[in-house]
Amino acid sequence: MISTRILLVLLALVAAAPGRAAEAPFPARGDIWHYGVQAPGGHGVTRYATVEARPAGVDWTVVVTCGTHDAKTGKILSRHVGKGTSERGRGPGLGGTYVVKGVRQNFIVTLKGEQLDLPSQFTDPRCASGIGQLSTGD
Repeated sequence: MISTRILLVLLALVAAAPGRAAEAPFPARGDIWHYGVQAPGGHGVTRYATVEARPAGVDWTVVVTCGTHDAKTGKILSRHVGKGTSERGRGPGLGGTYVVKGVRQNFIVTLKGEQLDLPSQFTDPRCASGIGQLSTGD
């Protein structure tokens, strides 16, 4: 009888305690973050995309760089740079909008808990999409 009461009290305390699930995973507001992805582009070319994000209030300002490089030598063949903003979406992701030469483009990086190898999708066909790496930029 006493052990049942103790168990019920412990369960109530555990249920009332704030959980870590309420904390946002990296990147949280105020964090600097970087994301990079590469994908085959055909004919010995690799497509790439990078996002460099800096805090701007509750969101981030971003610089998105996309292009291609020679798969053997690494020589940059094309490079397109856009600036914009990013924010944490309602779902598990980071979404962003940026402008390259007057054309608005979008991206999303799907967050998966503590994982840093994450899928992305860029609307600009000059950018790579796929599994890339999220980091603090350190």
